[in-house]
Amino acid sequence: MDFSAFSHGQIQSKLWLCEKIEPFLPENTEMAILGSWYNILGFMLLTRNENKFKLLEGIDIDRHSIQIADHIMQAWLIGYNHKGKNLNGDVNLTNLDKYNVIVNCSLEHMRSDSWFHNIKNQLICIQSSDVINNDPIWDINNPINNIDHLKTKYPMSQILFEGHKIFDYGNICYKRFMLIGYK
Repeated sequence: MDFSAFSHGQIQSKLWLCEKIEPFLPENTEMAILGSWYNILGFMLLTRNENKFKLLEGIDIDRHSIQIADHIMQAWLIGYNHKGKNLNGDVNLTNLDKYNVIVNCSLEHMRSDSWFHNIKNQLICIQSSDVINNDPIWDINNPINNIDHLKTKYPMSQILFEGHKIFDYGNICYKRFMLIGYK
């Protein structure tokens, strides 16, 4: 297990997302979290407000990550009306029509944007950063320079929230960008 999933930047980014998206979630939300890794975001959202959700599915291409996500999400996999689920798959090939909310916090790690073109008039939340690092541990394939770059690359018909957070650790400093809106 890669404990960097629990790093300060990872957790603070996810808490920020929870706080900003919760006011916009419809009743009986059916959410897909794309590139969900260990689905810590799903765990946080369901822990914070389980009654908002009819279904929350994390989708990740890494089978090992899904196994860990199943352990983290166990309370919602076997209890609470089976609201949580983790699926192994390529989000670029996944039919996203059944979800009314799509979240992708892994933009900078994805080599393709096909997933974005499969979204039709759904609430969407995306996060990315301006990290440019060739170290394989970062796995940056799709860097974003600023919030305007994010809005241009992933256009929305209506933006409900846009913002950024700065993470400054002395030896590394980066901005995390977020958009919430409708495509």
